[in-house]
Formats: sequence, C-alpha cells, structure tokens
Amino acid sequence: MTINTDQIAESTVPAQDELTVLKARAATLGIKHHPSIGLDKLKAKVNGALSDTPTEVAEDIMNEDQGVLKELADIPETELQMISRLRREATQLQRVVIACMNPQKKEWEGEIFTVGNSAVGSIKKYVPFNNDEGWHVPKMLLNMITERKCQIFVNGKNHKGQSVKVAKLINEFAIQYLPALTGEELKDLAQKQAMSHAIDA
Repeated sequence: MTINTDQIAESTVPAQDELTVLKARAATLGIKHHPSIGLDKLKAKVNGALSDTPTEVAEDIMNEDQGVLKELADIPETELQMISRLRREATQLQRVVIACMNPQKKEWEGEIFTVGNSAVGSIKKYVPFNNDEGWHVPKMLLNMITERKCQIFVNGKNHKGQSVKVAKLINEFAIQYLPALTGEELKDLAQKQAMSHAIDA
C-alpha cells in the first residue's frame, strides 16, 4: 500500500492545523526538523520517512492522523479563518468569455468591474468583451457580472392596442465558461506574455 501524505491536504482543516499534525507525525517517526519549518518541506520529510517505514506501522500512523484531523475539522473556525476562507473563495479564478448585451455599450471593448464587502475587501479588474481565448475573472466579480441587468426597449402594445416601446430588463452580459488552461497552455501563454513584454515590471 502506498502511503500518501497529501491526503491531509484534501481535508478542510486549515494549513496551520495540518502543520501541527505533521509535526506530531514527525515526532512519532523521530524526524528532526527546525521549529519554524514550512508545511511543504515538512511534508516532504515525512513522506520520505514513511516510504522507509513498514506498511503496517505507516498505516497506523496515518489512521491516527485521520482521527486528529477529524477532531480538528469539528472545531468551529475562527473569524480570521473564516475571512481567509472567504477571500480564497472570492479570488478563485474562472476562465470565461463575456459578451456585453447592453446596446448602449455596443462600442465598448471591455469594462472595469469593482465589487467588495467587509470580509473580502475590494476586487477591481478590467475584463475585455468577446475575448475568444477567455479571460480569468475572480469568482466574486463573476457572480456580480452574472447578476447585472440592463434595460432595453422592445415593441409592444398599450391598453388601447397601440404600438409602443416597452421597457424590459435583460441580463447585461452573456457568459461562456471555459475549461481551465492545461500546463502546456499556461506555458505557451507565459511565453507569449514574455515576448510581448506584457509581464514586465
């Protein structure tokens, strides 16, 4: 059986608590480390030690860790942990193509959107319209764009049967969701940006 330390990373336990569990595991395995060691470095050390540990012993250690993780997961998150989680969720990027349906903005090539709240703060980003390659937009900003409406006027009839213009609310933007870029596509994008000096400081 292959022991995978990354199982811990899949839980909802904050990284600080995960580091605590890993330090306890390191102590069990007799691994020496600096008190301020980082999560990734300690995880690599523990993984290396587990690969040299008999399977039965390693499984017992993993089972103990899962029990500790369950206890930690049952602890209510603090206000700081909640804010950190909300910020991560709000800034998660989604690749989309956005088309503007507002006739008053038909000449616009894009728009600067701003959204915010007391927990996350303010997010401001320029988003081009009809970008065939897609554009990465933070989730919180995309939620706001999805909810935006605009008013248009269509042909209708009044109570006397006469033709009149009638106001109608429609979605201001049409959104097409695209799959995330692959590693190769990200590499190509980075090369294009470097060649065009798009990421120069």
